[in-house]
Formats: sequence, C-alpha cells, structure tokens
Amino acid sequence: MHTCSRAGCTQTAAHSIEWRNPRIHGPERKKVWLACDEHVEYLAEFLRSRSFPVAVFPLDAETSDTSHSTAPADATPDTTNGSK
Repeated sequence: MHTCSRAGCTQTAAHSIEWRNPRIHGPERKKVWLACDEHVEYLAEFLRSRSFPVAVFPLDAETSDTSHSTAPADATPDTTNGSK
C-alpha cells in the first residue's frame, strides 16, 4: 500500500501521476507522484501550471502497480511526503 505524495497526507494512493520537467529531462524520463482521490486534481494541476507534461492513471489496488506502458522500466515512484 502506498500513501499520497501530497505533503502531510496519509491517505492511501489511488492514482499515479506521471510527469517530467522538459527543461531538465528528455521524454524518456518520467517521475511519478502518487495521489489519493482528494489530492489527485490538486497535484496534477500544480504540475500543469508549470507547463510540465502530466498523465494520470488509476493505481492498480491489487498489485499496487505504479508502472505503465509509457513509463521507462527504471522509473521509481516518489512516495515521500516532501515539499511538493
């Protein structure tokens, strides 16, 4: 079980938000934030407001799978509750 990436949130994640900063990384590099139902739009909009490419996927509850066909095999989910 993974928790939401929103600072201070302890809810179970239900969504995977894939994003990247195109000024730093090429299209092959994606970062992943996890979000609960309450914070998925907040986190996605936070990234979109910075003109970052963003894709939101449901998190597979049975396997806790955070990878998607568009993510590189070495993508590591960021599940910390740091300054996001």
